[in-house]
Amino acid sequence: MPVPPYDHHLNLAMQTVATAALWGGTVALLAWTMRLWRRDGSIVPFVMVVAVAVGSIIEPLYDIAYHLLWYTPGQWTLFTAFALPQPVWVMPAYVMVFAFPAVLIHRRLLRRADPGFVFKMAGLLALTTAVFETTANNIDLYGYYGPAPMRFLKYPLWIGVMEGTQIAGFAVLATVLARRATRPAHYLALFAVFPANFAFDVLGAGFPTIIAINTPHPSTPVMWLSAVASIALAATALWWTAQLLGRDVPVADRRLPVTAVGADVS
Repeated sequence: MPVPPYDHHLNLAMQTVATAALWGGTVALLAWTMRLWRRDGSIVPFVMVVAVAVGSIIEPLYDIAYHLLWYTPGQWTLFTAFALPQPVWVMPAYVMVFAFPAVLIHRRLLRRADPGFVFKMAGLLALTTAVFETTANNIDLYGYYGPAPMRFLKYPLWIGVMEGTQIAGFAVLATVLARRATRPAHYLALFAVFPANFAFDVLGAGFPTIIAINTPHPSTPVMWLSAVASIALAATALWWTAQLLGRDVPVADRRLPVTAVGADVS
């Protein structure tokens, strides 16, 4: 089994930049969702952001499965699990990369339930996530170690699809909850929905490749075939999730309480 490169150089300057930028973005996003809450009467975007922030503690499970190491020499550590230190910016990274686009998709879906739009956004998010991760890999903030298929500039590209589908899927599930909830307490379900959906897409659909890269002396053809299978499973999982949107009917026609979805979702 590949050994994590615990002594790999950490770019301390970029750690500072990432910490400041991502935490700053998180504070701004929280302020915006609180403004939406006051203006529209919908708490859902705010709870989505907080749920993703709390759900970021699932990251060590991802790190073990996907062979990711946040470089440790000089790291500002938030917490450690499974002997894998997590940096202080892992939480805001989840918020900005996962929660922010999920909130935008959710607000669009409230106006029009469109499964086709969900898949378009999943494809776009696969690209933006790949750009973010490729950048982080190549400025020595963290890295994927060991054998992996579809590498480009150190990043296994198939992972972008897994991430794009889980972000879009979370937005769909938040929208379905917003449509069906009858009291604010129901939105607390998002704290379970985010990690459950993350595991459903990233660990569940990703299982063929996760198993392949964790076998002794992984075969390159097998890893590539398993990555294709994982991508297909992720697309199927998102299709299943998108079916919950039902008919393409504007949310205003469903006679839901203003407190459930907001008076103005533009």
